[in-house]
Amino acid sequence: MVDDRYLWTATRAAEVAGDELRARFESRSRGRSRDRPADEAAEERIIDVIAAAFPDDNVVSEEGSPEFRPKPRWVVDPLDGTVNFHNGVPHFSVSIMYEGATRPDVGVVNYVPADQLYVAIEGEGAFVNGRELSVSNAAELSDALVVTGFDSLARANGDGAYLEALCASTRGVRRMGSAAAELALVAAGRFDVYFEQNLDMWDTRTGPLLVREAGGEVTHVEAIDDVTGDTVVASNQALHRQVISLMSRHSALG
Repeated sequence: MVDDRYLWTATRAAEVAGDELRARFESRSRGRSRDRPADEAAEERIIDVIAAAFPDDNVVSEEGSPEFRPKPRWVVDPLDGTVNFHNGVPHFSVSIMYEGATRPDVGVVNYVPADQLYVAIEGEGAFVNGRELSVSNAAELSDALVVTGFDSLARANGDGAYLEALCASTRGVRRMGSAAAELALVAAGRFDVYFEQNLDMWDTRTGPLLVREAGGEVTHVEAIDDVTGDTVVASNQALHRQVISLMSRHSALG
């Protein structure tokens, strides 16, 4: 069983960061702005909550502490979907993960615009606003709705063949811009498949745990150098081998 202190801390930190982002997003939509960057302000609120409960724990965060630190640790992305946020697009999230050395992992994604709080507890399931999650039951890739992402590095490397293959082999492909939110939506059965390369550490923690605890399967290929990032493929179990086979044929997992 998970220690309730870790679950409470992760949940509370995600909520207060979400409150900060929501207020700033709404102010921006009314033509107002604040001097301090939203991601820095949200991160400070997260770290304050964690430090109050566990002052000696390591924290790895996108904005302030991106360097590697050993477990047990907190892995934080205070604003996943920065471009969306700053352009007034309501698709962004907060991601917080506690990775225990001996305790179960706990992950929380606050999908702020939808007012949905996703929680995953290692070995105990995944939930959104208290409701248990389950991945989709799509059995064929031709029936799958895929969400993906790609950055300038992927485009520079010419990694477009896999995207063309996904478009040709599935119901459709979406690129939305918040890895944590999209993996949460796979866990909820809204999307059938998530695939992305060149991900940072904070992109590959909470979302995959949500999918696994919702009954899905995740392949996580960690970066072998400091240039390329991690690769994540997440789906239900019926689709997973089909997706991996397709990606391998088009060098996306090579």
